[in-house]
Parts: sequence; structure tokens; C-alpha cells
Amino acid sequence: MMGYLSRMFYNTGGLAVLTLQLFKSARHIRRHISDIIYHIYDISANSMLVMILGAFFLGMVASYQIAYQMRDYIPMVYLSALMTQSVILELGPLMTGIAFAGRVTSSTAAEITSMKTTDQIDAIRVMSIDPVEYLVLPRITAAVLIIPFLTVIVEFVIILGAFIIAVAGLDIPANVFLEGTRKNFEIIHVFGGMLKSVFFGFFTVLIPCYFAFNAGHGSKAVGDTTTKSVIISVICVIIVDYILTRVIFVW
Repeated sequence: MMGYLSRMFYNTGGLAVLTLQLFKSARHIRRHISDIIYHIYDISANSMLVMILGAFFLGMVASYQIAYQMRDYIPMVYLSALMTQSVILELGPLMTGIAFAGRVTSSTAAEITSMKTTDQIDAIRVMSIDPVEYLVLPRITAAVLIIPFLTVIVEFVIILGAFIIAVAGLDIPANVFLEGTRKNFEIIHVFGGMLKSVFFGFFTVLIPCYFAFNAGHGSKAVGDTTTKSVIISVICVIIVDYILTRVIFVW
């Protein structure tokens, strides 16, 4: 137990140091515009299909679940109100963050760990190039910039899936569903979800970069670092989601 706690505090301190280095290197961000654009495209192209498919079926499942749980207590015309609130406040940002942790965290950890095990990061330092600025800054900037838009797309697709099931499977008139969605839509909630996703994008790239920089050597290090990064990133997304929900929507 003490060993686990000591490792946790050590890793927390290491993440704080890496964050400070990242902010120091942010003044050179203009040098890496092309890299940022490349990573934005890479994240979008490789994550979009998985997120859309998952969001669509999540919306359909959630629509059935709400109807099943609430059919004896409230009229089904309020299904869209419940869906809109839950999706914008919680389901959309959280699903995007977890999908991001699965896709972006794993690829980042595997790529940078491979560079570490083949001494490419040491070669970058020999050339007097800051590896944090060269490897971490473009990836985190791209993630922070693109994930809010992915979150909005995921939220729209979840509600679309719920709409299709509500109209085709639960016999709720389309105009009733849309009216309930419109009445319970508040733009501040959308921005709150997007703000959550910014933090999700930051941590789901920062964590694999930290573990990759501190990885061992050999092919086993790539798998171990990738697995550890994904697990901790998912846990971090859930914890940050709770904290931000309290800060934005409760306090």
C-alpha cells in the first residue's frame, strides 16, 4: 500500500513538472503550426467513425432505457427533455473523453514509447531540440482544439439516435420530441460540456507522454506503457468529470 501511494505521488509530481515544461514551451507554438494541423487531422480521421457509431447506438439504447424506467411515472413526451439534459451535461462529454482515452492515449503512448526505446528522444536532445516542445506541445494543442468539436458532434449523434428510436419505436411524434429538445436546450450547458472536454483532451495526451518519457527499454515497455496510460487516462477522465460537474453545474 505504501509503495502504491509513493508511486502515485511520484507520478503526480512528474505530471506537474511536465505540465510546467509544456507551458514554458508554449511560447514557441508558432513553430509547430503544421504539426498541430497534422495531429488535428490524424485525431479526427481516426476517431470520428468510432465515436459516431458508439454515440448513435448509445442514443438508441438510452432512449429505450429511459422509456422502460419512466413509462409508469411520467408521460413519454418528456423523454426528449431527459435525453437532452443528460446528453449535453454528461453523456456526450464523458463518452468523448473515454473514447479519446482509448484511441488517442493508446496511439500517443505507443508512438512516443517506441521513440524512447529506439533512442530517438535522446537523439532529439543531442540536436538541442526540446522533446517536450517537439513531441508533446503539438499533440496536446491539437487535442485541446479538436475535442470540443468532437464532443458537439457526439452529442448531436446521441440525440439523433434517441430521436429515431423515439419516433420509430416508441411512437412519440417527431414534433413533440423536437419541441421538448428545444425547450430544454440551454447554450450554457453546451459550453460547459465543451469545457469539460478541453480538460479531457489535455490529460489524455499529457498522461501517455509522461509515461512514455519514463518508459523502460525493450518491446515489452511499449505494451506496458500503453496499457498503463489508457487505464490511468480513463480514471482521470472520470475524476475530472466529477470535479468539473461540481464546479460548473452544482456550485
